[in-house]
Amino acid sequence: MSYTGYLRSIKNELQRTGRTQKSLRVKTIMEQLGYQRRSQAFVDNFNNALAELGLSTDPLFDLYIPLDTKLAISLKDVTPDVQIADMQPIFSKLSAAFPVKHDFFYYLFDFGSEQEYERFQACLDSNQPVGIFLIPQVEDFFSDVVTKILNYELIRKYQYRGNNNIPTASNQKFNTNITTDDDDDDDDYSLSGANIYHFYFSTMTSVILGTTGLDLLDCEKFDEQFEQISVYANKYNSEQLFIVFHCPPVSEIQAQQQEDALGYLVDRVASKIPFTFTLRCKYPNEAAIQHKEEIYAHFRLLLELPHYEIEEDEASLLNYFLELQKAQILADSQLLIGMKAEHFYRLKWRGESTEYIYLKYFAIKTLEALGYDLSKINCEVELTSRDQEASDDEDSYDYEEYQSEIIPIYVDNQVIVEIETLKYQDFEDNNLFLDSLRRILQKSKVWPNKLNTVWLVFPGFEIARNSYQIKKIKEVLEYKLANYYDDHFKIVVMAPDYENHQLVPVSFDALEYPAFEYAAKKSSLAPTYPLTQRLPETKLDFSQVKGLKEEKEKLTKLLRLQSKGYQDAISGILFYGLPGCGKTLLANAFANESGRYFFKFSPADIISVWIGQSQKNIRDIFAQAKKKSPSVLFIDELDSIGFNRNEDNAHTDQKATINQLLIELNNLRNSNVIVIGATNYLSGIDSALKRSGRLDWKIPIFPPDQRERIELFQHYLAKIDFNQIINFEMLAEKSIRFTSSDIELVCREVRNAVLLEEISASLTTADIITYIHNLQEGGLTLNEEQVKEFLDECKRLSVKNPKLETLKLEWGLTE
Repeated sequence: MSYTGYLRSIKNELQRTGRTQKSLRVKTIMEQLGYQRRSQAFVDNFNNALAELGLSTDPLFDLYIPLDTKLAISLKDVTPDVQIADMQPIFSKLSAAFPVKHDFFYYLFDFGSEQEYERFQACLDSNQPVGIFLIPQVEDFFSDVVTKILNYELIRKYQYRGNNNIPTASNQKFNTNITTDDDDDDDDYSLSGANIYHFYFSTMTSVILGTTGLDLLDCEKFDEQFEQISVYANKYNSEQLFIVFHCPPVSEIQAQQQEDALGYLVDRVASKIPFTFTLRCKYPNEAAIQHKEEIYAHFRLLLELPHYEIEEDEASLLNYFLELQKAQILADSQLLIGMKAEHFYRLKWRGESTEYIYLKYFAIKTLEALGYDLSKINCEVELTSRDQEASDDEDSYDYEEYQSEIIPIYVDNQVIVEIETLKYQDFEDNNLFLDSLRRILQKSKVWPNKLNTVWLVFPGFEIARNSYQIKKIKEVLEYKLANYYDDHFKIVVMAPDYENHQLVPVSFDALEYPAFEYAAKKSSLAPTYPLTQRLPETKLDFSQVKGLKEEKEKLTKLLRLQSKGYQDAISGILFYGLPGCGKTLLANAFANESGRYFFKFSPADIISVWIGQSQKNIRDIFAQAKKKSPSVLFIDELDSIGFNRNEDNAHTDQKATINQLLIELNNLRNSNVIVIGATNYLSGIDSALKRSGRLDWKIPIFPPDQRERIELFQHYLAKIDFNQIINFEMLAEKSIRFTSSDIELVCREVRNAVLLEEISASLTTADIITYIHNLQEGGLTLNEEQVKEFLDECKRLSVKNPKLETLKLEWGLTE
């Protein structure tokens, strides 16, 4: 978006609505314009566009202004209206109840069914370990907010037990990136005291989408760490903990056809952590959210600032939450300073928490704002029941003749304020809300007969997070007390407003109870929401591997054996041949044709300078291939790992690495893992790897002949959406000695030229031949010495293939 276009839309909005200014953060403006960093040119262009459109900012926009600063964009020569929030009557805010609706999770995530959402809420309220898979549709814009809400959940649970400390190590991080020294016994993490364990995006991408050796090593590290956490969680679960898995987007999972991999992982985690949930985001990005105002309202209630107004109109969920956090902390820190002496004097307290005292103060302020004289508002009043009220009630909790209770706030015969901070107190039940109901019912024995109103004051966090339970408390009390009081009697649930030092009534009318009809859970393997643009599912198979006809025919025989149930027909395959001829591509296509996961690793993935680490890496890679079976494990450049142990320059650790590879190959029986090794130099591989029982089938991979070169050019050029007039036979003749990768490179260069409009009218044979000549001059993949060595290998192995003669002719090596 251009500077002028963006600012013109703001100017039009100001003129249309009659507003004098629009507040935006600096970082929000940069995001809207597609910039991540500022430069002086960016600042100058922005300010020039402002001046051109007759706009100004306060403060002035420059290179050094903090990213979190709000810029008030306004029309020049228009003075903003001065509004003072304190001038609004408090009563106007009290007259309309704050509507309680569903929470952040309900609006943002698809749980598969209403029942699954209800299970999730129930598990949050428990003290059980909970596993949470956060799955973006396209962009992850919510993880930070989810973490903050989960941390709030844990803080409240600590406070229930009278502990006001924030949980220690509440954001435990697991970094499974493989280092060069994995044998260090001093781990950099500790399970003790941790409450939120994170497996971050890079790790989960390796676990769900990974195909390389490094990915498999990440997976093995993930398994080890998760096993530790699950044992700890199930053995020491007196306090709740969360395990959060930050998954790659569904768009990527579907594009790589890994829905099953995600499903199997969720099932595996759920077998250790029974309360495991997949939170699939309903929206591809934040701009698509349909219930943002409801989420904002939930955040305000959660952070006990129900009427807080944020100036920025286009705040992200995270910025909105952070702004509320800062405002709440500021309001809390300045609360005591802003308290008048007469209110402070009115307060009485014994051993209550600071939160409890503040809620009493808010109640006094609110009653006073509603017209009650401060002298009539009493704190910590002791009321005593009459004899018949205590003895006639069969539900009585006190068997003495009289019952005395302390009422937090009391206006004679008119208003009683009961404050519930939901701590374990008298009954010490596992259900805080049942405890609260018991406590209030017990205290209702001393309420006067002429009472008008009872205020039930709960922390805003609890009303936002446990609205069903608090709504039920209100209903039970109304039913219980209906016979004692007339129709004018009201029970009102009140939430604190730390910004205005008052209480706000809340309404549950917009909230329906759960259905409690537990149907079968939908499968977690497929999302229940439509993708905005689902990527085409293209699966590599033999039809997309051009050339290599004889090689594919031999692999097809193996597929037929497997289809008849002979999974252990061979132990392994060895591809040998010249570089750039399609060994990796063929192995990948074979894996897909056989319905197996494909994993590949090279020496760079496992070779370590640390003694013993290379062998451990091989063990871990093979272990993961077995866990994810049926699979194909492709070892590229096998000669760099499994070279001849009798060579003079081979040291002890290298020999140990080869031995470990031999051990793992021997242990593959009945594992449903097929190992495919690839090498350019068959003679350089240790003889123990080539013997029967390890890599049984040895398949030579030849460069493409003329017919196959035609197929390759047709395949790659078909991907270029451009008018083409091409003689493919001529291209095949001109590209003698080209490998498959050489032809792919030529076609890629041609495509780039079309995109850069260096080729304009039509793509012709002459255009492509130009790039063929360029590559011939710049150096082809193969040289004569490599071809001679390959031909000698084939001769020693008595290879019978018509491509041998073609290769000799094309390179002029006929005897």
